[in-house]
Amino acid sequence: MEKPPVKVVVFDAYGTLFNINSLDQVLHHYFGDRASELSALWRRKQLEYTWLYTLMGSYKPFSEVTMDALVNSCNSLELTLNNEIRDELYQEYLQLEAYPEVRSIVESLSEKAALGVLSNANQQMLQGAIDRNNLGSFFTKVLSVEKIMLFKPRKEVYQMACDAFQVLPKEILFVSSNTWDAVGASSFGLKVAWLNRFGGVMEELGFQPDYVLDEMQQLLEVMNK
Repeated sequence: MEKPPVKVVVFDAYGTLFNINSLDQVLHHYFGDRASELSALWRRKQLEYTWLYTLMGSYKPFSEVTMDALVNSCNSLELTLNNEIRDELYQEYLQLEAYPEVRSIVESLSEKAALGVLSNANQQMLQGAIDRNNLGSFFTKVLSVEKIMLFKPRKEVYQMACDAFQVLPKEILFVSSNTWDAVGASSFGLKVAWLNRFGGVMEELGFQPDYVLDEMQQLLEVMNK
């Protein structure tokens, strides 16, 4: 039986389109040689909190989760976090830089398929990053989990993409740099391209991505198959 063609490409946001390490300069300014340690712990706590909220059957906007994770990380590392630093980091998060190759690739892909974004971030955060990088014209749908108040990797999140574009799961190619997100999308039934930006190792959870990419440019090759 012939597999349905890809009609839609949907991207995760952070780490995939937008560079979370673009905060490093501000973190280094305030926290010096502890900045890298803080950055890693902050990201880990941010994700842990989303999973815990979902397991508890509760929800908090990703912007608040992000700041709560920052507070916890600073407390854990015994770093001083005042309101001025906290507010500046929040504003920086609203305008993260896209990776340098993103614009040209999404522009090329938009000529081959409809494009979307599916993220844990609330709409304000997503729109801020998209506007900051002038990417809005390329995305037909920008989907936030705040609509259903559940975080990835719940299946209801990936269903949002199918509903928004009115397509079957296998007609969507989902692109994420996050292993757990790639596994979640694969378990739901989407076609998945894992963008291995960070030289990671795929999770051992019984599901694998359809494609493993070393760089985003390879998406163009995938769409030509």
